[in-house]
Amino acid sequence: MSTVDLDLAVRDYAEPEVVSQSSAAITKQDSALPVELSKMFSEGLELMNHGEPAAAASYFEQIIHMLPDFADAHVALGIAYAVTGKIYPALDHLEEATSLEPDNFFAHFKLGQLQFKLHIPARGYEEMQKALDCATSMEERKLVGQLIHEQKQREEKGMARPTWNRSFSRKNLLLVAASVALPILYMFLVSAHIVH
Repeated sequence: MSTVDLDLAVRDYAEPEVVSQSSAAITKQDSALPVELSKMFSEGLELMNHGEPAAAASYFEQIIHMLPDFADAHVALGIAYAVTGKIYPALDHLEEATSLEPDNFFAHFKLGQLQFKLHIPARGYEEMQKALDCATSMEERKLVGQLIHEQKQREEKGMARPTWNRSFSRKNLLLVAASVALPILYMFLVSAHIVH
């Protein structure tokens, strides 16, 4: 099992200097990684540590191209993408890491952390539970506990957000369709009268 410890900072600010304060440290415990890829991985981590996530992402992309089943590279790339504001690719790579290594604590932890940052707490809690199930040390359990505690505090202080987990009723769909179709129909009829 791999271990990853990355402080995920989703771009809340426009300046890259603020984002660059996010530090990264990944430890690869699998000795089967080829030397060339191991070196590239280390270089990508160094770039992340020096606040250059876009440059680091290119290293992780190359590694994944050569070794698509390397879960830690997917985690690192997901974090690099999140820091640079590429949220959907970040989610894709973090989800891929959890699929490649379902027992990878940090893959679940970082995916849950990103879900919390994106204000999708239900999925965040789901991933935190999976991270707890994968935790092998008290430190990992404390990380999850701390993050859940912070999320609960945000929820208590913030506004209630819609969950969007219910489908629209038939009545609401008809109202929306009518509000879109009527102006279009009106414009069509007006333009038809003006032309003739």
